[in-house]
Amino acid sequence: MEKRRKLSKKIIRVLLTFMLLVTSMAVSVPAAPRITIRDGKVYQNNKPVTNKIVGSKAKGYYYVDKTGRKVNTREIRQAVDFVMRNSKAGDSRAKRLKVCYRALQTYPYFGMTNRAPKAKNLSSYARYMFSRHRGDCYYYASTMAYIARVLGYDSRVAVGGVTARGPAAPLSLHGWCEVKYGKSWRMLDCSMQRAHLDRNLCLVTRKKYPFRLRCDKVYTMTVKKAKVKWS
Repeated sequence: MEKRRKLSKKIIRVLLTFMLLVTSMAVSVPAAPRITIRDGKVYQNNKPVTNKIVGSKAKGYYYVDKTGRKVNTREIRQAVDFVMRNSKAGDSRAKRLKVCYRALQTYPYFGMTNRAPKAKNLSSYARYMFSRHRGDCYYYASTMAYIARVLGYDSRVAVGGVTARGPAAPLSLHGWCEVKYGKSWRMLDCSMQRAHLDRNLCLVTRKKYPFRLRCDKVYTMTVKKAKVKWS
């Protein structure tokens, strides 16, 4: 009988220790961020949110612009979805940008147009690339600009000409994305990168770009009060 009582006490002590351990583990788990929208602006745990992706897997993710407003345009939502599928939320935005740059290169090149786009064309180019997973240099550039934007970078699309051949070769029509990286604008040239895997065309300045390049026009993306504008 005495042995049974001692055994029972040991079992109770073990159970109490286990319960305390489980309770302490439960307390240490951080609560999920609480997202609210007040007067059209987004807050996370009662703090204003700007220029980043927020949300959850259960309720969905979305981009909040610099004015603190949720952006619902189709291309921005597609960019958020692309970023969340192809990069890790816990990584730095620079690492996520590079990962997404490589992911976009897996979409095959497909000739779409033989002339440089205008500002009004860029959103439809990105929408097509996100949906159909193919396009030419202008489509890569537009799509990359949206990806960079939802990661918090100022972005733009540049159009002009390029050649990887000798100094006498004519320049071919070309477009690429540029992002404000630190204090300078850096190139993200997906289409040329696909053809020249031995070169680094990710986050390089125009001066350090390895091929002959000409820039004719730059279109800057502005996202303000939940509206996207190219100019």
